[in-house]
Amino acid sequence: MKTRRIDTLCAALAIVLAASACSLLNRSTPTATFKAFYEASNKKDVPGMKKALSKGSLDMFDKLAKEQNKSTDDLLKSFDKEDKNQKMPETRNEKINGDTATLEVKNDKTDKWDTLPFVKENGEWKIALDKFLEDLMKGLSDKLPDIK
Repeated sequence: MKTRRIDTLCAALAIVLAASACSLLNRSTPTATFKAFYEASNKKDVPGMKKALSKGSLDMFDKLAKEQNKSTDDLLKSFDKEDKNQKMPETRNEKINGDTATLEVKNDKTDKWDTLPFVKENGEWKIALDKFLEDLMKGLSDKLPDIK
């Protein structure tokens, strides 16, 4: 009877530990998502790139591709093609706030840090390039003088 109880407890403990290990392995971070996107981009791995992008970003790329009479895959393949041989940019200051996050990425061309936004979708962090472009355009419009 005691052996049976110990066996049951050991089996239950093994299941709990296995489930915990799996959930730890599946947790993404904004930094890991950025690195995965960068590596996929260098390899022209379109499915890998798409996996790292938010739904809003993918919708944006679909719209841009349609405007250019291209497929979304072709547009993504041409993404950052001139930077293919560069090393992974430095990152810092990952900040998570609920289902949104930011990560600072060093722009080697300008020697400045760009803040890249992320959103959590289905438990995974995704790059929100659509939000990045919205913020960039808003910043530009704020700097332009009012035209009357």
